[in-house]
Amino acid sequence: MDVRMPWRRSWVCPLCFRSISRAQIAYVCASGAGCAEDRVLASADPRAGSAVCGTCGRTTTRLRCTACTGRLPEGYLRVPGKLVALAGPVSSGKSTYIGVLVHELLHRLGAELDAALLPCDDDTMADYHERYERHLYEEQHTVPKTAEHDAGRPLVHRLSRTRRGRFGRTRRRVLTLVFLDTAGEHFASRDRMENQLRYFAAADAVVVLVDPQDLPGAPVKDGDGVPGRSGDVLARVLGHLGGGKVAVPVAVALTKADLLWPHLPDNSPLHRTRRPGPVFDADDRAAVHAEVQALLRRWQEHQLDARLQQFCTDYQLFALSTLGTAPRQGGDLGLGGVVRPHRVEDPLMWLLHRFGALDRGQG
Repeated sequence: MDVRMPWRRSWVCPLCFRSISRAQIAYVCASGAGCAEDRVLASADPRAGSAVCGTCGRTTTRLRCTACTGRLPEGYLRVPGKLVALAGPVSSGKSTYIGVLVHELLHRLGAELDAALLPCDDDTMADYHERYERHLYEEQHTVPKTAEHDAGRPLVHRLSRTRRGRFGRTRRRVLTLVFLDTAGEHFASRDRMENQLRYFAAADAVVVLVDPQDLPGAPVKDGDGVPGRSGDVLARVLGHLGGGKVAVPVAVALTKADLLWPHLPDNSPLHRTRRPGPVFDADDRAAVHAEVQALLRRWQEHQLDARLQQFCTDYQLFALSTLGTAPRQGGDLGLGGVVRPHRVEDPLMWLLHRFGALDRGQG
């Protein structure tokens, strides 16, 4: 049956981040060997939903981007989703954030939200286990630092949730989480960032991680932070997203919040945990944003917040801890080797709300 989808001029490949037309999308035979260059599949309309291989006669729904030969996620042309990109300097904890957030979505948050997280292909599934899950949850060790020469391939997951609205109506929302875990050194200059991270131009939202140890006024100076580095990365990201106001939502998150807890009053919103459920808590979000903003001002980090106010139409501030405590010397996890994240999902929850995938709570 022909389930031809509505006409679009182009899509963005979530693997190479190029804008691709219908002519740059081709079917791939599910049987594998011997059918890779099948002419019938090469000429089939990708909007039809499926095609029959002229070599082996099998029906396939698999599509690939001919610009990079990468396989596109199932259903991507029909529901492209919202592409979320990630940035952060050396020591901000990007690799750990990726490993913990995906694990939370697979084992806790997905069930809480009644949402499905699917890797776009077997490579994403294998890469996640080998590069992140094995270190954190099997060996109880931090994720090894990403090598500067390792461009890597992005991890692409599709997060899908059906929101139940008024009068029994349902609406499906999809986010495409694209994690390109390049070394933080690639943010060291604008030229290198443009060469390595062109996916920012295609992003529908951006999450920027900030190491509080990079902020001179913050009361934490025991790690590898370099004063000003996180602020410089934020400036380059904003500059890369456009010359005027940045139109896409920007989430800026202080990582390693566990280092800040001893310096915060007991009633600080940063100590609280998020109320569980598929609901956006506007009051809690406003309290955390205001608290982080007040901390930046107290630390004399006026430029960081000023840049966001001047160049972003939609931004929010967050504070999270991916591990729950600082790792021990050598990289072994503290807290008995158990990962205990704190509010690691907050930026994603805000983006789900911004894209209409969550219910609205009080406030």
